Amino acid sequence: MASNSRRIALVCMTPDTDTNEHGSMELPSYGIRRILASTLADPRLQDAQVALIDVERADADAYTQAIDQFEPDLIGFSIYVWSTPCLVEVARRAKQKHPNCMIVFGGPSARTALFDLAPYAAAFRYIDAVVESNGEDIFREIASLPVLSRSALESVKGLKLPAHGGGWMDSGHRAPVPLDDIASPYQTGLIKANTVAYLETFRGCPFSCSFCEWGATGDSKAVFSTDYITRELEAYARHNVAAVFSVDAGLNLNHQAFRNLRDAESRVGFLKKVTFWSEIYPSLIKEEHLEFLSSVHATYLGIGLQSTDPEVLKGLQRPFDQRRLETVVRQVCDVAEAELQVIFGLPGDSPAGFRRTLEMARSMPVGVRAYGCLVLPDALMTRSKPEWNIDFDPISLRMKSCAGWSERDVHDMRAWITDEVRAAGGRSGDYWWFFPRKR
Repeated sequence: MASNSRRIALVCMTPDTDTNEHGSMELPSYGIRRILASTLADPRLQDAQVALIDVERADADAYTQAIDQFEPDLIGFSIYVWSTPCLVEVARRAKQKHPNCMIVFGGPSARTALFDLAPYAAAFRYIDAVVESNGEDIFREIASLPVLSRSALESVKGLKLPAHGGGWMDSGHRAPVPLDDIASPYQTGLIKANTVAYLETFRGCPFSCSFCEWGATGDSKAVFSTDYITRELEAYARHNVAAVFSVDAGLNLNHQAFRNLRDAESRVGFLKKVTFWSEIYPSLIKEEHLEFLSSVHATYLGIGLQSTDPEVLKGLQRPFDQRRLETVVRQVCDVAEAELQVIFGLPGDSPAGFRRTLEMARSMPVGVRAYGCLVLPDALMTRSKPEWNIDFDPISLRMKSCAGWSERDVHDMRAWITDEVRAAGGRSGDYWWFFPRKR
């Protein structure tokens, strides 16, 4: 079928927020809408039929029915930790029922290391290609191929292609496109009004912490321009967004991106009017960041601490100046509601070490959010050290045991921290526990 008359399905699963954390605010899936915007903006695909399929729950039957009704020639799946088991099952069913339909996986969990895990093997039975980097330009090229075939895919740079009998073929390096060339779902009117808006000013991260996926891929020096961000903020205003959530690795991790955001906001003045959420890296906070946060309606700032043990942080390649922590926290608390984020189950840490970290964090004038360690594809799954002896659940990706933590230790910590949160009047979800600020 010619690309201009092709039927393209984009599939994702938007989850409920843990414990309904943001109340009635609607948080639409963002990554898949970036792909949607890029696909619809491509003149080569102006006559293609494109459908976004999001059942918003782990219901493989409902997804399969929607795909069967649409009868796509090409399906793009966007997967995350919470959606992987269901959407892989949907892909298996789709390939079995529609063997000529091309299936492409992308998103943070779409990595060959994950598809090689026992629950998801063998990938060649249900996947035609995996996109492990920014997918907008790549997916447009796939969708525009004259013929959807394996040989045609091999001509598209930037793909991982599964081989019969195991293993993967790399189709070659793909140079990234300028970020300003990526279509915006807000500027093109694909996001409905009164939802939470997601703000990007750059991609990637200058750090490569072993437990985190941010720094593993992407060029953190590439930024969205001031003009592009200005158009984003203007589009948010037209859509009456309820809040703006920065999806950058940190507000202050890319100097030029921050300057571009600051200059765009000075033109539009939109972030003064709505709730603004962001992550901020404590060791790199400067006066200009505090001035910006004072000028906008910043109601949430996440501060990644993870651990107070310098040896643990060093082993995980996490640069951090703990000596400045208390000063930084108090500075940030003057301009926004903040929380410290810590992780239990990190390799090289221990239950006693984590308790010390949590005790110190809770002594600060902020809320504290504790996460259980996950073994993510671009992080500990592929960047672990042999001596860490990592064992994890291949479905949930939760750490089961590692150096410093027995399986019993991890189990007991989850039970202990749940009791502690309840006693403090906090709340918990599937992956995190929140301690309110001590008054």
